[in-house]
Amino acid sequence: MEIRFVESDNAAMLDMMRQLDEYYFSVVGEVHKKYAKYNDPRLLACRAVAYVDGTPAACGGWKAVDAETAEIKRIFVCPAFRRQGIASALITALESDAAQHGHTRLILETARTTADSAALYHKLGYREIPYYGSPAGAENCRCFEKQITGANHNK
Repeated sequence: MEIRFVESDNAAMLDMMRQLDEYYFSVVGEVHKKYAKYNDPRLLACRAVAYVDGTPAACGGWKAVDAETAEIKRIFVCPAFRRQGIASALITALESDAAQHGHTRLILETARTTADSAALYHKLGYREIPYYGSPAGAENCRCFEKQITGANHNK
């Protein structure tokens, strides 16, 4: 597996983000449309695509919230590549990049109905926190945070 940091117009990333939008629509319905203006890849400070044997397998990114906090966004693993550790590796790479940019806290949110995502975030050391104001509304999402610092950000 190879993780590449990409520009906002990367075709593989844009295709996977479209798939992510379709998935969220199937899971949460119309509320997903509230997110459109927040999900523009140009708003992300960092975007990454994971490739397996040259095939795009996953994408994600982060955006700065403030000097200390970055928000992990748009994590998606193509169905054929799930349960292979790709999401963990991608998130770890995004955490490292955010730490290199001086962030010490990461936040993220996921749909309440995606228990597999929540389990992954717990496994990676995130803890559930109260709703922090994402556009979906508290009734639709679960929020998480993780403290990171420099080289030992995974601890």
